Amino acid sequence: MRSKLAAVAVGLGVFLIVAAALVRFYAYPVLATVPPDYEGVTKLSAEDAEIFNSDPEVLAPETTDLDISSRTIADSGAKTPDGVVVWVNSTTVKRADGTVFQQSRERAPFDGTSGAAVDCDECDSWTEVAAGEREPAVRKGQIYKFPFDTQKKDYPVWDDNVGEAVDAEFEGEETIQGLTVYKFVQHVEPSVIETREVPGSVFGVDEPSVDAEMWYEMTRTFYVEPKTGSPVNRVEDRVQELRYDGVTVPAFVGTVHYTQAQVDDLVGDAKSNATLLGGMKLLFPLVLVLLGAALLAAGLLLGRSARHDRAAHRDEKALVDA
Repeated sequence: MRSKLAAVAVGLGVFLIVAAALVRFYAYPVLATVPPDYEGVTKLSAEDAEIFNSDPEVLAPETTDLDISSRTIADSGAKTPDGVVVWVNSTTVKRADGTVFQQSRERAPFDGTSGAAVDCDECDSWTEVAAGEREPAVRKGQIYKFPFDTQKKDYPVWDDNVGEAVDAEFEGEETIQGLTVYKFVQHVEPSVIETREVPGSVFGVDEPSVDAEMWYEMTRTFYVEPKTGSPVNRVEDRVQELRYDGVTVPAFVGTVHYTQAQVDDLVGDAKSNATLLGGMKLLFPLVLVLLGAALLAAGLLLGRSARHDRAAHRDEKALVDA
């Protein structure tokens, strides 16, 4: 009986040790990647933002609250290299009265594990510059998220307005609703991003139109759950202004951030996903290895004891027969 228990214990111990390796080196990498069928909506807002009303009857700055909806859908049918996913994002910015201020669309391929942009011809990467008018886009750096297992270091993050990746610097850990997050801050220095034809009356000059410079400056703060690489909040201090002949007119100046309801949802998701990923990477394999090793050791000891008993029984029988 003892020998049978020994065999069972050894077999189960070996199974658990193998299972630990499978969890760590197979199950974890499968989970630590963006799902190919992802779909989500992110809600943001800005209070008392200064924007430019381009209505021909207005042509003046105005102050309003903004409601921002960013819808992202993965193109699960895209033909891409292994490990690359493609997301199509549509963002709509509405004024407090419900009228649309801005709309934009983009299609961006990126690595499903690192979150970094990927340049591939078959991925069809683009930015929509006007309704139905698209321009090819080659992006670099992080796009929508940080890497799974985010590290305490700086990461380049893509900015569409300047057309380049700018470092988001690691500035320490913080806690949001009991969740530990990494804080990254990206500073995009003031620069001219385009020249736009604008009615001269906007700048108080007696000309039908003038070529005004569009100046842009941005400070983004990301609060990232490190195991998943998912931002649970993002705050953007944006300064976008039209400038001509020493006169400055705000085009979009304000602070954009996730709504509180959005932060609550993201923190809840991040907590459960981080627990699962953290367990898959270390805790679950460690527990399986320890249990497997204990059962393997117990099985070997039981087997040795069983062999010793059999040897003693044979010796006793040999003495009796003698």
